[in-house]
Amino acid sequence: MKIIIVGVGKLGAYLAKQLVDEDHEVTLVDNSFSAKEDIINNLDVNYVEGNGLDSNILIDANVVNADILISVMNKDEQNLMCSLIGKKLGAKHTIARIRTLEYSNSINLLKEDLGLSMVINPEMMMASSIARTLNIPSAIDATTFLKGRIEVIALKIKEKSKLDKVSVDSISKKFGANIKVFAIERVGDTIIPDGSTKLLIGDKIYISGTRKDINAFLKVLGLISEKTKKVLIIGGSSVCVYLSKILIDLGMAVRIIEMGKERCNELSSLLPKALIINGDASSEKVLYEAGIDECDAFVSLTSIDEENIVYSMFASLQKVPKIITKVNHIKLNGLIEKSNIDAVVAPHKVAANQVVRYVRALQNRGGSSCLAVYKYDNVFEMTEFSVLNDFKAINVKIKDLKLKKGILIGVIRREKNIIFPTGNDVIQDKDEIVVINKNKKLKDINDILE
Repeated sequence: MKIIIVGVGKLGAYLAKQLVDEDHEVTLVDNSFSAKEDIINNLDVNYVEGNGLDSNILIDANVVNADILISVMNKDEQNLMCSLIGKKLGAKHTIARIRTLEYSNSINLLKEDLGLSMVINPEMMMASSIARTLNIPSAIDATTFLKGRIEVIALKIKEKSKLDKVSVDSISKKFGANIKVFAIERVGDTIIPDGSTKLLIGDKIYISGTRKDINAFLKVLGLISEKTKKVLIIGGSSVCVYLSKILIDLGMAVRIIEMGKERCNELSSLLPKALIINGDASSEKVLYEAGIDECDAFVSLTSIDEENIVYSMFASLQKVPKIITKVNHIKLNGLIEKSNIDAVVAPHKVAANQVVRYVRALQNRGGSSCLAVYKYDNVFEMTEFSVLNDFKAINVKIKDLKLKKGILIGVIRREKNIIFPTGNDVIQDKDEIVVINKNKKLKDINDILE
């Protein structure tokens, strides 16, 4: 597909990489590329320098033939105007980043009138992602597939875990668990396991199952703790506001440490049920007064990655059960892996994931069997397919399928039944399946075959 991205900040650059990896033709539009030479040099993209609100610049970027125009400039108003101009000039679909809460609420009502195909609010998306994770105490990541029928969570195997040295194929029998381990992150590598793969302390594992089955599995492992009740948040950003509203609605007690006095006043008005503390989170005294030693979860959301990591490491020393930190710079991931931080989040990654899902859905309208895709930090992805009658291996046992390397059939939905397949199961017409794959670009179900 021909895709134009207007605005090359963190989100624009990350989106460009994701979409180029998906084999799309990407054109970047920005006022200045002098500070972005690494993007131009390292990605197979076209670029047009100029103002994305100038119709002549958009015409130079070939907006007339664009399948999608994505506007992610700094200001909401700019993105709205750019999308309107792009639609008027011929872009088939337009996506705008709108970060202001009041705008988001209104624009969702007017999307069709404005010619918008999709509105993305990275901060709101990230808040929802964090809230999902906090709502499952033992999980460090959580999402859903098959229209919410299957839940996918990530767990860290800690010292004295019952899963240490247990093979993947013996988990169901050993723990009476109807779940499936479909990926393992181990010392910087990602493993798509077979039945003989053994789990080890330090592994981050991804498992799928129904909410009921996952809860039963966590209970057997002794990982079901009391629900999250007290949450301490550092930094009163827009993400903090979105997150706090969700958590308060879920019945959690929220405390926020914010350094700016004026912002504290704003937060008090926006979040009357939260406790707002005007103070410096780098002070141990402030952290203790805020109750860091008695909270169930700690979330650091300042604008400085290094500060978030240091605060989170201090929370780890206080034995806080769950720690989540915002990190925008990918290069810091190695440091995070060695610390005891449960989950790392970044608004631009969450938003890009949603855009890639949308683009795949548009392709699906053209005949592809791909229904949804979820990328796990560019290391592996889960793809949901509808099995059509043109699938080349219908009714063939999974153990006899000639699958590409790094492919795993994770889940089969057959009418109302959810199946975690073994080698003797088959894929039938009209099934929906979830495929786990490493470093592959799957657009059609037949792409899983050699």
